[in-house]
Amino acid sequence: MTIRQLTAPHAVLLEEPQNGVPQTSEMIRGERFRILEERDGWLRAENAFDGHAGWLPPGTRHAEPVAPTHRVRALRADLHPGPTHKAPPVATLSFGSLVTLDGRAENGWVGTDDGLWLFAGWLEPADAAPAADHIATALRFLETPYVWGGRSSFGIDCSGLVLTAMAAAGVVSHHSSGMQRKDDRLGSWVSDDGRDVEYQRGDIVFFPGHVGLMVDGTKLLHATVFTMSVVIEPLSEVAKRAEINGVRRPG
Repeated sequence: MTIRQLTAPHAVLLEEPQNGVPQTSEMIRGERFRILEERDGWLRAENAFDGHAGWLPPGTRHAEPVAPTHRVRALRADLHPGPTHKAPPVATLSFGSLVTLDGRAENGWVGTDDGLWLFAGWLEPADAAPAADHIATALRFLETPYVWGGRSSFGIDCSGLVLTAMAAAGVVSHHSSGMQRKDDRLGSWVSDDGRDVEYQRGDIVFFPGHVGLMVDGTKLLHATVFTMSVVIEPLSEVAKRAEINGVRRPG
């Protein structure tokens, strides 16, 4: 099957090959995908990052794969037409985006293989060691808008937040809270109902159709439609809206 690489800053994956249907996931710059089917310019794509499949809209920019050299470590990183902050940005990349540098460097800026420039301080090598603390990564997304199927700093959902935080720590799972609940890669199973649990920072707490991360023994960090954003709430308040149906402890 044909393998391609996303060159757009990000792209939606939709349930069906038509506009106005739900988004199931999102791809970000530099991720590779397999083309499973083509229909009137729509591409059914399987993201090599997490195995999620969906329909890419016509016109989504992609190219032959090239080896990425760097990853965006900033929450967002603007692409500029020149090596200066005074040149208005032409696009923005999300945390985790992969880029290939072309060797140009000037005044703390580096050139990308599409002729644009990024501030070098926003980047880390593509093979950098995983982050030590997935909660520290997740906390950077506070107040990010809630977007169903999102997994970027432009918009993110509950399972997208867990997927992104854990992937930065070296554990790639699924973009689905139900599948994450069953995934032993995300840690040991602690409880079926959350009762009598001494919660710890980093615990992953599941609810029917929802998931969040404990920032300490009492507070949950999650992307929620209740506020349409990523917020921290007392776990006890969230549990009043939906029953806890599982707890995992990474590491």
